[in-house]
Amino acid sequence: MATSLVHSISESSRRRSLIALLALACGFLASVPVGAGQPAGGERDHQRDAKITILQTTDLHDHANGASHVGLDVDHLTGRGTTGAYARIASYVNYVRASADHPVVLVDSGDWTMGTLYDLTLGTQPLALYFLKYMRYDCVTLGNHEFDYTPKGLAQILGSAQRAFDFEIPIVASNMDLGGNADLAPFVGEDKAIQTVRVEELEDGLTVGYIGLMGEGAAKDAPGSAPVNFAPLSSHYAAIQALVDRLHNEEEVQIVIVLSHAGTDATGDSGEDIELARHVKGINVIASGHTHTPLASSHTVTSGGWNTQIIDAGAYGTNVARIDLTYHAASGTTTVDASSNLAMTDATLSAIGPGLVPDARIAAVVGAVDQQLNAQLAPFFRQTFPDYDPAKLGKGIYHPVGVAAQLMASNSTSPLPAPNGLGDLAADAVRSVPNAIIAQTLAAVGGHPANFPSYDFTPFQVAVVATGVLRGRLEAGVPLSFADIYGILPLGISPDSSQALPIGYPLISSYLDLADLRKVCALQLVVQTKLASPEYYLNISGIRYSLNATASNTYFRYATAAAVLQLTSQKANAGSTAALQALGALASLGTDHGAALLAASPSNVYAAAMVTLNDATQIALNLAALGQVAAAAASDRALGTTTLSALMLTKAVAAIDTVAGFAPGDAANTGPATVLSATNRVRLAVDLYAVLLLGAVQAQFGVTITPYQSAAGAATLSAADLPAVLANRIDAAPATAGIQELKEWMALLSYVGTGLGGQITSEYASTSIFVQFPSFGAAVLDRNATYPILGIGQFAATLGALQAAP
Repeated sequence: MATSLVHSISESSRRRSLIALLALACGFLASVPVGAGQPAGGERDHQRDAKITILQTTDLHDHANGASHVGLDVDHLTGRGTTGAYARIASYVNYVRASADHPVVLVDSGDWTMGTLYDLTLGTQPLALYFLKYMRYDCVTLGNHEFDYTPKGLAQILGSAQRAFDFEIPIVASNMDLGGNADLAPFVGEDKAIQTVRVEELEDGLTVGYIGLMGEGAAKDAPGSAPVNFAPLSSHYAAIQALVDRLHNEEEVQIVIVLSHAGTDATGDSGEDIELARHVKGINVIASGHTHTPLASSHTVTSGGWNTQIIDAGAYGTNVARIDLTYHAASGTTTVDASSNLAMTDATLSAIGPGLVPDARIAAVVGAVDQQLNAQLAPFFRQTFPDYDPAKLGKGIYHPVGVAAQLMASNSTSPLPAPNGLGDLAADAVRSVPNAIIAQTLAAVGGHPANFPSYDFTPFQVAVVATGVLRGRLEAGVPLSFADIYGILPLGISPDSSQALPIGYPLISSYLDLADLRKVCALQLVVQTKLASPEYYLNISGIRYSLNATASNTYFRYATAAAVLQLTSQKANAGSTAALQALGALASLGTDHGAALLAASPSNVYAAAMVTLNDATQIALNLAALGQVAAAAASDRALGTTTLSALMLTKAVAAIDTVAGFAPGDAANTGPATVLSATNRVRLAVDLYAVLLLGAVQAQFGVTITPYQSAAGAATLSAADLPAVLANRIDAAPATAGIQELKEWMALLSYVGTGLGGQITSEYASTSIFVQFPSFGAAVLDRNATYPILGIGQFAATLGALQAAP
């Protein structure tokens, strides 16, 4: 029988690893042991019950020093956020290992990289992978952000980790297809860095099998992964079932753990991982990731008499999920003894055990890397901070930049994404800073554009920042540091290796026709009504759009129908008799014209929701919309099409009425707006990721948004022609030779520090509660003057009633 056992890490290799990292980081040698290797496997015993503890992290995104504001300690030597940090996770995991009288397994569900300044270490000494080795993870999987640097970049990261500190933590990627990619090929295969499945025998003889999956949503979020692709979960349940069966029957494992970068919703009641558990039998635990939705405890999904437990630690290392199981040899099943999802704070550690504090050894490594980064960024810091000091973190990576009057957090976890202060702040930065560069360049040529004929002096009318690229939050009333600001927009890398600072998405100039700009506006509505992931909510600067009352009401009718149908189906799958009865009545809609639904509606809340939707006075229109939505959904399930998404976006576009633009110098969008001409293209500033994702928008919604290279002409921008896209990068220094990319994070840093004078005032105030919209700050209110609060309120009320129904 083929089985892969964990190899112990030699003491000499552990010493070499840490010495190498510290030597690079700060020029001194130290010898700090990484820790004992995994115990050797014992005799297998399938005939007795056994206990196992599973610990999970996910979506760490290189948050080595914490997930919240990082302030320097009293000696101004180092800093650590109040929540998360590798040092706290290490301390907790080691405590659990030391206190348990049975095997403890540590796993991660992907996205260990991309999110902080520590991504600068990925090229030579990847701190994210060092932490995985330091903590002796049993197995990890890949997330979409592991492909932000393309497959070639991922291969280079893995190679760097292997050379620098003998990285050997197993990675499983079971639904990955290389698509002919030669860069990753040397790292993929049995006994290589990335495996299809993994089998681990624990010290008590219990055998664990690991499967790693990339979800469909996550795969769409990884445009840079091509040609590497991932088989969609929903159409490959049979193949996943075969892997599970192989592990149980051929490899004779007792516990199957799926490391899934797919996710659930915030309640743990729906999502790709819920559907996976419903369609595949034999999985004991799904360690879920990608959606950044921490589950307070394990969620049980029962299907065919089999119970699968789902855990999710959340994101950024703020929590570590734990589940304690007992394996019952007689039945081959497991039961849950306990589960938790503890916050990684000093208070949590202290409450667990007296004297339990963040791990000093990993804290020393992170502190050394801080010093390295502070010196490494010297060229940029000298231009940015007049008092920069390479020896003082508070004068570099933790240099104060500004203060926020209120908490600034994105709407990514809001039940219904609403206009958002942090998103609008970022979008305003992406628009106003390029416009300031244009103004400075124009002044430098004496106000005569003809003196610089190769430069486009057209102001940027619009900027768009997707919520998915907003990765952090800005705390209120504290000195926000460079690291804090950078952590808001840290994603990506330039394809141009000649850039002095490659990290971060470069900003791209493009032009849109007004018809396509209306589609951009319509995508806001689609996300606000839960028909697309909150990651796709587009924060827009520079324009205000109004809604046509009749078409808007029609859109909400269709959006409510789609959401009610989806939620009713989820409730029926979960065992709701009432939901199942409502679906049965719906099935006869085409022949009885809604008679069954009308008859059921007085006593069945699901049928009532289908009949009334967002307007109880328009039953005939409601039933017609419901029929269209149901037919489109059925067609999509049968054919794998996107008919329903296309239908919804079409209705949303029809709801957009006039689009008006703010003046180029109106950075916060608080002045008058003028209706835009339908005959002229408008200039748009977006990041490289947004351009690359346009293909995904077309694939999901069946519509095309065409960014043009210039104000006139037929030349366009697309992922298929990367050189043309890079030719349209926004130059931070137009007067100097070559392109100096304006990064998305650079724009935010400049806008907060210079444009706003370091003061993020209450004009950007917002909350996650959409009904509080009238109280939001002026910079949020003005651009969303026709925010459909009544329509969204009715939509939310309908869904809320169904969520609470049995």
